[in-house]
Amino acid sequence: MPSAKDEILAHLKRSSCTVDGLANAMGLARMTVRQHLIALERDGLVGSREERQRTGRPHLLFSLTDRGHEIFPKRYDRLADLVLQEVASLDSDEIAGLSPQQKKQLLLRKMAQRLYLQYEDRVAGKNLPERVAAAAQILQEESGFAEWRAGDLGYEIIDYNCIYRRVADLHGDLCDLHLTLLSRLLGQEVECKQLASHGAECCRFVVRGEAAGR
Repeated sequence: MPSAKDEILAHLKRSSCTVDGLANAMGLARMTVRQHLIALERDGLVGSREERQRTGRPHLLFSLTDRGHEIFPKRYDRLADLVLQEVASLDSDEIAGLSPQQKKQLLLRKMAQRLYLQYEDRVAGKNLPERVAAAAQILQEESGFAEWRAGDLGYEIIDYNCIYRRVADLHGDLCDLHLTLLSRLLGQEVECKQLASHGAECCRFVVRGEAAGR
């Protein structure tokens, strides 16, 4: 079973939170949560800042530091393997006359296609809700921290852990890899609401579907 510290880190991976919020979510005493947070701050995994309220004293809002984010799984080896496989298979005719940016986009599309073929059988013959659940599970296996939920207008897939975070911070278009993969897995266009590489706490993808919230 995960330790209390691991659970706190997982909660903060989803969203910044106060001591009271963590205590309520975990069913622990405030003092217990505070002691764990002190230890996590000492280890450089968690930081805090004041959040002012309309009334009363400011609250401390806790969030993960860069070091805290890095303890969650990363797959730079996976990315390097995908890139090398696709570069090796590129034909000179495919890239003739393309700009550097167009070459990068071509490479990302081919990488997404390779991943799709790996997982194609897990969505074949399924309806949209089943495809959403399967796609979220695939991201969960890839990143270790993905969920999905249904809403009034469609389905949302949330990926809390960017497995290529440091590379995506430098090359934001790398995020097109997962966006294209999800579109292929779900069989329709997927909209990106926010990206971790653009400063958000997680990546949110939305696909439209009828009566998803019913």
